[in-house]
Amino acid sequence: MPVFSHTIHRNIYIFGLLLLVFSLPLSVFGMSFSQLILLGNWVLEGNFREKVKILKSRKSIWIFISIFIVHAFWLFPPQDYNYAYHDLRIKLPLLVLPLIVGTSKSLSKHLLRTILLVFTSGVLSGSLISMAIFIFKPSVNITNYRELSVFISHIRFSLMVAFSVFILFYYSFIKNELALTGWKKIIGITISVWFIIFLILLKSLTGLLIFGVVSYLVLWFFTFKLKFWYKWFCFLILLILPVIPGWYVYKVLKNFTQIEQIDYSKVDKKTKSGNDYFFNSESKSVENGKIVWAFCCEKELVDGWTKKSKLNYLGKDKHGNELRYTLVRYLTSKGLRKDSAGISNLNNDDIKAIENGVPNYIFLNEWKIYPMIYNTIWELYEYKNNKYAGGHSLPQRIEYLKAAKGIISKHYLFGVGTGNVQISFDKQYVQMKSLLEKEWRLRAHNQFVTFLLTFGVFGFVWILFAIFYPAIKENGFKDFLFSVFLIILLFSFINEDTIETQAGLTFFVFFYCLFLFAKEQRVVQTKQ
Repeated sequence: MPVFSHTIHRNIYIFGLLLLVFSLPLSVFGMSFSQLILLGNWVLEGNFREKVKILKSRKSIWIFISIFIVHAFWLFPPQDYNYAYHDLRIKLPLLVLPLIVGTSKSLSKHLLRTILLVFTSGVLSGSLISMAIFIFKPSVNITNYRELSVFISHIRFSLMVAFSVFILFYYSFIKNELALTGWKKIIGITISVWFIIFLILLKSLTGLLIFGVVSYLVLWFFTFKLKFWYKWFCFLILLILPVIPGWYVYKVLKNFTQIEQIDYSKVDKKTKSGNDYFFNSESKSVENGKIVWAFCCEKELVDGWTKKSKLNYLGKDKHGNELRYTLVRYLTSKGLRKDSAGISNLNNDDIKAIENGVPNYIFLNEWKIYPMIYNTIWELYEYKNNKYAGGHSLPQRIEYLKAAKGIISKHYLFGVGTGNVQISFDKQYVQMKSLLEKEWRLRAHNQFVTFLLTFGVFGFVWILFAIFYPAIKENGFKDFLFSVFLIILLFSFINEDTIETQAGLTFFVFFYCLFLFAKEQRVVQTKQ
């Protein structure tokens, strides 16, 4: 028997959903608190006999919940109980949300639209706050762009921004009673354009790539639905479209590989002031095609820098890196020698950039894609030629996958168990003599790989089944927004442990349940 009237319980339920969806990009506390509201309301609402009937008739809910059951079952025997219980606590939405949403009264299409638009308003709020930080905190640049996402991981936030674009475009251009019209449509399109701009500014390579790929797939989808003569012309355009970014990346790569050649037997050995240059011919580090450790005179660098800045030459820049290393890279990027003459050519903006940890002047162009592609190529170059991976996203992920491969080769049938993931990685890094410093020795950063090494082949296959079976059973792939959402999540699994954090896990579970288990058109057989 319900504690309050059905109307009050219903209103609390809707409030809890709205609070949860608005909190997703903004507040971890809000995510937890809203789920407590939903759970408490669900318990006080009672009517468990009817809820049990619904659960008995809908296998898809139980199959999706089984993802949590797998995590709990694979606790054998955890060497780190704190890690295991922390992981299970994060995964609790896998148990709670399907039960609550799946057994509550279904949502109308209009209410579903409201929930989605409240989500986009939360994402908009997060992006505007981030933009304010970008404007009023000059130290935020390409070297610490993660600070632009102040509430949750910048990668998870980028996924939410990308999904918000598709939500707004969908409701701006669909042709039914749910469509945004008039000034609402103009606002929706404007915000979606802002989200695309912000995604570029956020510089999350994962988010940008996923948004690009999903946008490309969506274009193919709508092109197939065209019935006009220019359909085949659109197909041709789509076939050509990937060539443009491919050509641009090739151009950046070609420019990067045009590295100067130095004949060390013929170069100047002294500066204009008569001091000796230092050359490290063994180092292959480059910036904009110039050798970093050539034409270096540390004595003049110390004297010149001390006159230009209050930061200690032998200390750290504001990004936490060795300042002298940042200075040498920056001078090299501008084609300047690392001596007093080189420093004298730096203006106030250059000094400020170096203090903030910017190692190359091209990174000052925040709105351009070129610096991001260049930085990715540079990281791989450093990893290959100088065996350096720490602090660099792509090389680190290569090391993570190498470690994961070693773990899987020993535990491919049943995995290491829920509580043993980090310990297994720690041991593997030592065994493989990893290039990574201890602070960078993290987990796989690939959700599929994490499933495989944690649960083995059997658990991995079941989890994939538990993700796809409910989607097929509930006709989820007939829903445009659900299809887009799931594709975004699955692509993110390739490059990130998306659901190993509370924000990523809640984002995944909430929208999965919302689209599949909360729809108005579902029909549940409750007769004995």
